[in-house]
Amino acid sequence: MVDVRPLNGKEDGSDGYEVFTECSTVWFDKQRRSFRCRGVVFAASSLGTMELLFRLKQNGSLPRISDDLGKRVRTNAESLIGVRFPASDKSMSPGLAGGGSIYLDERTHIGVVRYPEGSDAIGLMMTLLCGGRAGWTRIFTWLWTLLKHPMQALLVHNPVGFARQTMLLLVMQSVDASLNMRLKRRWFWPFTKQLSSEGGPIPTFIPEANAFAEKGAKALGGIPTTFLSEILFNIPTTAHCMGGCAMADSPERGVMDVQNRVFGYQNLLVCDGSMLSANLGVNPSLTITALAEHAMSYIPTKDTHYDHDLKSQSSKFQRASDPLSLNILPS
Repeated sequence: MVDVRPLNGKEDGSDGYEVFTECSTVWFDKQRRSFRCRGVVFAASSLGTMELLFRLKQNGSLPRISDDLGKRVRTNAESLIGVRFPASDKSMSPGLAGGGSIYLDERTHIGVVRYPEGSDAIGLMMTLLCGGRAGWTRIFTWLWTLLKHPMQALLVHNPVGFARQTMLLLVMQSVDASLNMRLKRRWFWPFTKQLSSEGGPIPTFIPEANAFAEKGAKALGGIPTTFLSEILFNIPTTAHCMGGCAMADSPERGVMDVQNRVFGYQNLLVCDGSMLSANLGVNPSLTITALAEHAMSYIPTKDTHYDHDLKSQSSKFQRASDPLSLNILPS
């Protein structure tokens, strides 16, 4: 989807929308197509939905989208660390991808993550765990750690066998930390606009989680590890980007209402992680599912008269039964 425009000059979308799509896997023949539908649901994940809505707002297709778009984006205040067992003959791969978990305290949750055997490429991103302060000075602490433990460094930086030898620890906190996103031109690539963050950085690593990994590695005979990006670039690793199109009671405080309806438009909904307005501190998938089901419960059953009218439309448009054009009726 590259564009969404209200039909018949109705700025609020009360007459439906025309949706334009292009093939994203080719450079030249984009195979642009158009569809007409009564309503549209955006569900491209937090970053994807934010970027699309920013472009639709800025190009004038959906100018009524709230100026609150892109604000208060959260990441569960995460850190991805682990313990590797190079000398063990037992595989860490069997079992659920995300299984057991514990709470270190009332705000810190740690879950065990497994990768299937052979999924070793991510091992190229791992390195020895080290302490120090967040920022460029931590690189020197990391280098000193490598020099002190050269054999462990060699074992950890070898990606072969990473998946079967590693128990990853996904650390999440319910701390209220957020940043804002904007669509703008970057100094290093001024030709197109890109989704970029603004505001203070999110904490890069969690000291109490690092201490947990070090104690666990010592007790189990493993090597504590962390992501290279945290060391070299002071950038945290996250699997759960949320917010940016938050629910609220007005467009001054959010992008959509409690039924997931975008302020200023009819039959325009957002149903993905971008709707979350708080840091959950756990995997948000079930919360996202529950809120999406709640939004769908307000949509009436299909109107047979409306479906009959669609059949008489121009052949260049798909019927509303097409998966890409949703037949959503006004409440």
